[in-house]
This record gives sequence, C-alpha cells and structure tokens, in this order.
Amino acid sequence: MKYPTITAFLAVVLLFAGCSAPGTHERRGTEIGAVSGAILGGIIGHQSGETAAGAALGAAVGGTAGAAIGAAQDREEDRRYERGAMRAEPKTDEFGYTFQEYVDLMTDEEMEILQARADARPSVPLSNLLTDQEKANLRLRAEGNREIGR
Repeated sequence: MKYPTITAFLAVVLLFAGCSAPGTHERRGTEIGAVSGAILGGIIGHQSGETAAGAALGAAVGGTAGAAIGAAQDREEDRRYERGAMRAEPKTDEFGYTFQEYVDLMTDEEMEILQARADARPSVPLSNLLTDQEKANLRLRAEGNREIGR
C-alpha cells in the first residue's frame, strides 16, 4: 500500500508546483509550502493510519499558505519599486556591462524566460529581473567568445 501514498503525494506536489508564474516569490512559496505541508501532513497522518490523506491535506494547506505569503512578498517588492526605494540598475554594472550587453549575450530561450518573469511582474523593470548568477554566466559566455590573446 506504499505506492498509492507516494502517488498521491507526488500528484499534490506537482499540482501546487505549477500554480503560479515563474520566478516569483508566490511560486517559490507555493512549492516550499506544499512540500513542507505534505511532509508534515504525512507524518501526522501516519500516526492515525491515513498517511496519504494527511500528506494531501498538508500539501494543500501548506501550498495555499506559502502562496499567500509569497504573493504578499511580491506585492511589497512591487510597492518598493513603485516608491523608488529600489532603483533601476545603473547604465553599467560593476563589471562594465550594460543591460543591453547582457541581453545581446542571451539565447532566445533565455529571453523567453526573462520575458515570462516580466509578464508576471509588469511593474518591475526588466533589467532588475536578471539575477546576479545569470549575469555571471552571461559574462563567462562573453569571455568564451573572445579570441585568444585579447
């Protein structure tokens, strides 16, 4: 009887993992809340002999709570941008790259991902949606395209 429990758990987690827009606090909160809730619900449900039901209920409650918390974080971050508390990136960053130079290094697929983030948070400048790690990877890509000796 282990397989129905695992199947129910995975179905609930997958359901909540795809509930919100990519790259937002809401999505991350939903994922973390659903997984945490399923684990805790499974443990509590196991004590009463209803592991699958406990995991499903825990995932639902945890996912909903995580989504609500994440959505509140998204709204607060958007308000901070609107008030100017968070500024748009300077013309060039500390590495001497402009946002346009980063865009020029991106593949079509990477641009689609960035656009999906922008669609989810229309009030946030596009240049602020590119992570530091993504910028570092793009700089490495640019270094790889340089000729030897330059």
